[in-house]
Amino acid sequence: MANSRHLSASILCMKLVAAIFSMTLGCASTVGEQDALGPGTHSLTIRNQGYDWDYHVHIPKNVAEPMPLVLVLHGAGGNGMRNLENNGWRALADKEGFVVLAPTGLPSRPGAAANFLTNPRVWNSGQLNENSIRTRIDDVRAISAMLDETIKRANIDENRIYVCGHSNGAGMTFRLAAEIPERFAAAAPVAGQLAIENPKPKKALPTLFVIGTRDPLVPLEGGESRLPWGSRTTAPVRQWMETWASAIGAPTTPKRLESKPGLRIEEYSPGRDGAFLRVVYIEGHGHGWPGSIEADLPDSVIGAKLKTYNATVELWNFFKQFSKK
Repeated sequence: MANSRHLSASILCMKLVAAIFSMTLGCASTVGEQDALGPGTHSLTIRNQGYDWDYHVHIPKNVAEPMPLVLVLHGAGGNGMRNLENNGWRALADKEGFVVLAPTGLPSRPGAAANFLTNPRVWNSGQLNENSIRTRIDDVRAISAMLDETIKRANIDENRIYVCGHSNGAGMTFRLAAEIPERFAAAAPVAGQLAIENPKPKKALPTLFVIGTRDPLVPLEGGESRLPWGSRTTAPVRQWMETWASAIGAPTTPKRLESKPGLRIEEYSPGRDGAFLRVVYIEGHGHGWPGSIEADLPDSVIGAKLKTYNATVELWNFFKQFSKK
């Protein structure tokens, strides 16, 4: 009986989340198609491959020199505005003086209205059902177009562009780092899978991968997990790390770095072009974005939310060490 009540509560939470995601993406200014983007948050749309793609750009105040840009990709069911707000990217960008580009993925069925539970917004990261119409859309091309448009309209330092993402967005981060690495100085997938086979990036990017040791949706040892949209089976996380380490020319056996309370840190290095793969395991953490203001799903679905690691801050601290020059 207790389990039944627990399941009902989880379903109710997911329905509430679905309702939230079906509402507007948030409040932000809108500008003309060719206007320069001034300080603040801008909600924009670009037409690509016959679809309208929404994206949000936040520009900090009082920065005169060319600014770094962080491309942040939401997980399945998410959207760009919630990613920008809930994970603290806007506040950190204002403090540190960088631009944030937060796109929104197309729904699984692009011709129908997005809904968190029945038609979630996703990225074509390589992990979608190969028979899905969504796999016929080139998200790398669309994201590149959003990036190009942002560079045209804001004062961006193209040597300091970075990419990161959560869950399905992490898978898309891996894909971008594999297919268009020349556009970025570093990459950081969080709690997601490497879903492309035999990646061969032309350039090796410094990479930070972050995951909780109690993530029920991306279990460290692999196996079956239950998502809000059904079940799936994944490979062990270490297998993906070895694949990516090999792709960037690094050894497939990691070195243990100095541990911090609640964290286990390993590194696969050295790699090509000065790259390496650093992996941070957050002890006891589940699937949510570490340090998020609020999670999109209850603990019963995504596991515990710990405050031992603020991924937004730590990813930026990682990124700002790197430039293409």
